Amino acid sequence: MKLHIGVIGAGGIASSRHIPNLLKIDGVELTAVANRRADNARLAAERFGFRKVYETWQEVVDDAEVNAVFICTPPILHKEISAYCIAKGKHVFSQARMALDLTEALDMLRLDESTPLTTMLCPAPNYMKVEPYVLELLGEGVIGDIRHVYLTHPSSQYVDPSKPLHWRQRADLQGINTLDVGIMGEVLNKWFGPLASLSAEGQTWVSDRPQDADGKSLVELPDSVTVIGRFEKGPILTALFTGAVEGGTHSMVIYGSQGTLTCYPEKTHILLSRNGEEQRIAIPDDKLKPWTVEAEFIRAIRQGTKGAPSFRDGALYMAFTQAITDSMRSGRRVELTKIP
Repeated sequence: MKLHIGVIGAGGIASSRHIPNLLKIDGVELTAVANRRADNARLAAERFGFRKVYETWQEVVDDAEVNAVFICTPPILHKEISAYCIAKGKHVFSQARMALDLTEALDMLRLDESTPLTTMLCPAPNYMKVEPYVLELLGEGVIGDIRHVYLTHPSSQYVDPSKPLHWRQRADLQGINTLDVGIMGEVLNKWFGPLASLSAEGQTWVSDRPQDADGKSLVELPDSVTVIGRFEKGPILTALFTGAVEGGTHSMVIYGSQGTLTCYPEKTHILLSRNGEEQRIAIPDDKLKPWTVEAEFIRAIRQGTKGAPSFRDGALYMAFTQAITDSMRSGRRVELTKIP
C-alpha cells in the first residue's frame, strides 16, 4: 500500500531528518507540504519533491490523497492539528514536545484512545544509541540496586544577552516546555519509571532580549532549572538543565549499591565503575540503537498499531514538566499527576 505523506512545518528536524528518511522508505510518497512561511514550503517542495504546496496546514490535512501527517510545528499547534487530523481520518506523527501543558496532553491522550488510527510522537534522541545496552546492564543488576540518578545538561545557548529572543523561550509557542526538561523526562520515565514527587527552582538570567522576527523580546521561560525528586520505585533524582553557562558536559550518572554507570547523550560508550575501578566500555555496533523513527511510524500504520513513543508516553513526560513548572511557581514540593 502506497502511503501519501503530508508535512506541516518544513524547517529544522523535518528537513534534516524526517523528510530525507521518508524518501528512503519504499511505498511512501511526499504528497503535500505547508509551512508558516510559504517560501520555505516551496523550497522544501523543490528540494524533496513534494507534489503539492499549500498556504495553510488545514489544506494539507484536507487533501484527499494524504493518508498520514507529520506535524513539525512548535507545541502551540500540536493539539489542534492532531485533533483535526484524527477527525479527518489521518494518521498522526507529532514532533515533540507533545503539547503546551499537561491539560492539553491529557486531551490528546483521550482523543488518541478514541481512534484506531496510528499515532506517534517523535522520540528523544538523547541517549538513544546507548539505551538498549544500558537497560540490559541495569536489568542484569550490574550496578546493584539503583539509588541515585544524577543528570547534568549544561549549554551556552542563552549566555549571550545580545542574541535575539529564541522561539523556544516563548511561552506562547512552547507552553511550559523549558530547555530539554521534557526530552529528559521522556528518557527518565522509560529507564526508571515515573517520579512520585519533586521540587524545582528556576532562574532567568536575561529577562529581555533583542526582538525576534515577530517583535517579541520578553523571555518567558527560565534559562536554568534545577530539580530534586524521588522516583516511584525509590531512587532519588538530581538534575540540572541550563542554557546559561559556559563549559560542562551533558551526562547521566546512575549510582547503584554495587557500582556506577555514566553515559552521554550522543556517545557510543559508557563508563562502568565497580570495586574501585573504572572501565570504558565501547558498545558493540549490534547493540547500538539507530534512528529509525520514520520507518517505525510507517510500519505501525501498515500493521494497524499505535507507534512508540505513544501519546500516553507523552502525557507521562508532560506530567514531569508540569510538576516542575508547578513547583517553580509555588515554591513547594509537588506530587506528579498519575497517568491512567
